[in-house]
Amino acid sequence: MMGLEDERQSWGQPAAGTARWLSDAARALDSVDHRVDRAASDLFHDAAIALSDQHRAQIGQLLRAMIGAIEDELRLRVADALGDERPELVAALGSAGVAIALPLLERTHLLREPGLVAAMLRRVDEHRLAVMLGRDSPYHVADLAQRLLDLGDADIAAATMALLIAESRRYDQFGDPALARTDLPLAPHRQLLWAVAAALRHYLVRQHALPDSRADLLLAGAVGALLAEHDEADTLEGRAAALAGLLGARGLLDDKLLADALEEGWLALFTAAVAQRAGIDPPGVWSMIADPTGMMLGTVLRAIDCAREAAVTMLWRIGSAEGAEEDVIVARAEAFDALDQREAAEAVLIWRLDPNYRRAVIEIGEGGRRR
Repeated sequence: MMGLEDERQSWGQPAAGTARWLSDAARALDSVDHRVDRAASDLFHDAAIALSDQHRAQIGQLLRAMIGAIEDELRLRVADALGDERPELVAALGSAGVAIALPLLERTHLLREPGLVAAMLRRVDEHRLAVMLGRDSPYHVADLAQRLLDLGDADIAAATMALLIAESRRYDQFGDPALARTDLPLAPHRQLLWAVAAALRHYLVRQHALPDSRADLLLAGAVGALLAEHDEADTLEGRAAALAGLLGARGLLDDKLLADALEEGWLALFTAAVAQRAGIDPPGVWSMIADPTGMMLGTVLRAIDCAREAAVTMLWRIGSAEGAEEDVIVARAEAFDALDQREAAEAVLIWRLDPNYRRAVIEIGEGGRRR
């Protein structure tokens, strides 16, 4: 936990100029990416411990459940494609049996794909923060959601309901975090499907003597069908972005909506709404929310000209939920007060550009310092 003096030094003073803020913005992104790297290593017991026991347990459960679900879907599709061709193999694929893919994949580096680890880490972090903010049930309809449904706007009502339905997938039967494969971004979704397919190929060829080429064709067909069904617009983040876009077009993305979304633990909408107002991709905004210094969220709130009362309330709610000391939260509020809007806008400029460019800048510049 940072102390008051450290926090103030991290933020700097207005005289430090825009260059300092740009540097701090880069370091914030670097820190998030580095955390993903360390989380991937820690999940597979390689490097220094970077995750809490709870994080590790929850991410492990997410991974097991997701791989198991993908394996089940691929098994059924391959069995259907085989038809009457290999009755004994069809029967084996249709039985519950022992997990095939996970034990094989755990011996490889295929599960350390940064996009996959980042998605799981974000889901666990979101769940923890939502619980601390008081939203711990998939059946909880926030007051804000009800107000949006009552606006009398059919498009907003439909988008709100779509988002609520998507959020119901984010909890398992015990109220713990869940992550469906259909909520993964396209790249890690594709990578994970093919990885599980490769593990099933090993099983089909080694255990059932299925010819390599036949296994390849069956699995390619099964994976292709699942990929064709994947629509990023139907992910939780996609539906949150759609609702935020509608609200922005109607002039409804005001400071109160942001504060209410956060207060009620509606983090998907809060992230998408800030992203919409700031012109930043939602994953970039989530990186700002997850920034442990609290610096980048305050910077982007200043950049979008958020009123002081709403901004300080949001900084206070997140800081309190994460267990920050009172003097640290006060320092964040003071830093928000000290930051000029023009400097804040310049500080977040790089976040408005393509994420691939942003990451490359970090790798060449700030990111290179950690290697």
